[in-house]
Parts: sequence; C-alpha cells; structure tokens
Amino acid sequence: MTMYNEPDWSSLSVAELLEKAQEFAKKAYGNALSSYSFIDRALDRMPRETKGGAELAELMAKAQQVYQTIVEIQQSITHITDTLSQ
Repeated sequence: MTMYNEPDWSSLSVAELLEKAQEFAKKAYGNALSSYSFIDRALDRMPRETKGGAELAELMAKAQQVYQTIVEIQQSITHITDTLSQ
C-alpha cells in the first residue's frame, strides 16, 4: 500500500486549495468510472439468478452512488470557486 505524504498546505489560498480538491476529485471520478465499468461488464457475464450476480448488482448500485457523489462534489467545488471569484 502506497502512503500519501501530505505536503504543507498552509501557504495556499482558499482558491488554490479548492483547485487541488478539484484535481483529486477528477482523479477519483476517473477511478470511480473505471470501477463502475468493470463491475458492469462482470455483471453482464454473471448470471443474475446466482448469489454472485445479486452481489454484483448490489456492488454496481454502490459504485453508482460513489460515482454520483463525486459528480456532486465536483459541482459543489465549481460553485464555491465561482462564488469566491465574484
């Protein structure tokens, strides 16, 4: 497992911090979309009447929730950034 060494953010402005947050949200969005796509493909190949199919369907719903949450976070960051720049 890779450890993340957090840099000193104290010198960054609010706008810069939000920009960094948006960068991480974009990465999370890409990863969530990839996870969702692979789960979807696995679900297509798994018979739904099986326990594994039901578990994959449940996992798919959770992945959709994560994906939607990330989209909402990105939208909120953009809204706050726009508000601060006015």
